[in-house]
Amino acid sequence: MKILNSFIVLFVLTFVPQQLMAVTGYSLDPILSNSIGTKPANKSKQKKEFPFRQVVSFYPAKAIANYMMLGYERQVGAKNVLKIAVGYANFEQQNLFSGFNNNIKNFSGTRFDLMYKYFIGKEPTVFNGIYFAPYASFKSSNFKYEKFNGFGSVWEDGSATALAGGFIFGYQVPLGDSFTADVYIGDAMVKSHGDYTSADRFMDSYHSSIGLISGFSVGFGF
Repeated sequence: MKILNSFIVLFVLTFVPQQLMAVTGYSLDPILSNSIGTKPANKSKQKKEFPFRQVVSFYPAKAIANYMMLGYERQVGAKNVLKIAVGYANFEQQNLFSGFNNNIKNFSGTRFDLMYKYFIGKEPTVFNGIYFAPYASFKSSNFKYEKFNGFGSVWEDGSATALAGGFIFGYQVPLGDSFTADVYIGDAMVKSHGDYTSADRFMDSYHSSIGLISGFSVGFGF
């Protein structure tokens, strides 16, 4: 009996640690998995995605130079937008907002702008965020300008053209679900021909130069 009792005690002592190890091994997994599962994920806030892929743009500031401008923007890639803008100016007499250095009248002009936007960022958030774009612009005008001579002044026929090219940085942001605001600034080279000195007007220079360009538009998505 003494041998049998000793055998039972040894058997129990041998078995108990195995059971404890089994219980311990079983209980750690749920604890670790629960701890990991309840840890909040570190996710950055996503930008609002504009629901449209096409935008019609208007240029309120161009009205100061008597330009009526209309733009069309279309998404052409995950982060790319092509924008084309056309404008037309027409007035008979110079006023505070159309004049710059010279007296001019019977002014008519056309303008064409082109930019290819690349929105910067990991997520494809076109029409919402900072973008980089090559920029090109062409404009031409016909007018009469006042020319002074020894006998007084006469009105001469004049014309001018200007071609600009450069790079811009811009920021476009949705205004609600349908509208956007777009402002840009950059540097461009301007090459002019014709009577560009007489064509200069407030907010609409024709001078050949290398310098700052900027713009602002409001768009409607569809």
